Amino acid sequence: MRRLAADYTGFFHWLHEHWGDVVYFEVPNGGHCAVFDPDIAEEALGRSPELFQKDTPEFAFEVIQSPCLARTPFGDEHRRLSDLMVTAFTPERTAAFRRIAVSEASSFAEELAAGSTVDFRAEVERYTWNALTTSMLGAGRELGPGPGLAMMRAAKLSFIVFAMPGYRLLRKLPLPHDLKARRAIKPLDAAVYDSIRKARDPDSRETSLIAHFVQATERGESDWSFGSDSEIRDEAYAAFVGAWDPAVHAMAYIPHYLSRNPGVRARLEEEVDRVAGDRPLRAEDLDRLPYAEACFNELLRLQPAAPLLVPRRAVRDTSLGGYFIPRGTLVDVVTHVMHRRVDHWRDPGEFRPERWLEGQACPWGVYRPFGIEPRGCKGVPLGMAVLVAGLAALVRKWRLEPESDELPADGLEVGILSSPIRTRVVSREAA
Repeated sequence: MRRLAADYTGFFHWLHEHWGDVVYFEVPNGGHCAVFDPDIAEEALGRSPELFQKDTPEFAFEVIQSPCLARTPFGDEHRRLSDLMVTAFTPERTAAFRRIAVSEASSFAEELAAGSTVDFRAEVERYTWNALTTSMLGAGRELGPGPGLAMMRAAKLSFIVFAMPGYRLLRKLPLPHDLKARRAIKPLDAAVYDSIRKARDPDSRETSLIAHFVQATERGESDWSFGSDSEIRDEAYAAFVGAWDPAVHAMAYIPHYLSRNPGVRARLEEEVDRVAGDRPLRAEDLDRLPYAEACFNELLRLQPAAPLLVPRRAVRDTSLGGYFIPRGTLVDVVTHVMHRRVDHWRDPGEFRPERWLEGQACPWGVYRPFGIEPRGCKGVPLGMAVLVAGLAALVRKWRLEPESDELPADGLEVGILSSPIRTRVVSREAA
């Protein structure tokens, strides 16, 4: 526990370096099996999902209370909920999400001022929050990121509680972070229920995520029906959390990686200038920015938003990679190690987006920032639109220079970044 608290990702690199691809260790909440090999990870989570079920213990005062896709055990209900989420990203709806992302990204860039110093993490939180809540709720909602920040902090503190001695008792108590989150999200709750009500209007032409949840069964896009409005709310919140956290995490590292790699920054600026020219950025431009997308693939390789995928618990005695796995063991797939293995990546420590444009960047299965099917993230099209639009809007006008040479530190906030990222905003014309 001391090693984990002092250097979370370093602990797992140490395990891999000293003991190999499958390592058993114990903490107060039980035995863990850390997996660093892509084939073994696929064996556990992809080919045998019924043996290794997602472990999400319930807490007394959780914000999200119904099972939703994130917590539903693998089986028919999980398949049907997955289909519901996948069908949210029709060409028409994806185009609408992209228009929202581009509009919010343009506002994000315009609100920065040359010569100012900003907390880039807070700026990114606000931009991604606006883009994702508009995609989730529909247009016309003025909600700051406060409710989301409280919700994310409560979720992450719950994982800390889960690893502590006596967590079975602690999870039944009204913990302060849960109570604070429950109060903070009331304005967001009100907006969600209003969106649900409007989506039930027979004349509704909403393309929001909530509208899809409400209308999908009636339109024949899904055979899943929610039992209550609170279940729709919880599914929307789970999808939102799954998109917001990685988006903030990836974008927060932009100033550091671009300022450290001027050649990458120059190529990125050239691509955006060539595609958009002097006119405003358009939604259809996002498909013409492959280098910008490659930058985020590389960011998520080096700095995955989930250094470990959510643990899976072995439901019975089994084997994994030739090793005996006792019933109840938590299996941790460690993407932070897999993404940096010298036997799978050329120059794994270098930030080199070009690798994603040179054919297959790595052997199949080594790159897992969005999880492993059947539990892989279904909202990647939405998340990538927000990321690419935000990056393109920024580099058209600005060069961002972090005040510190140190990479942002991991912590408990959204994007697991624990402190402000003080960044100078420099006009490209003045650079």
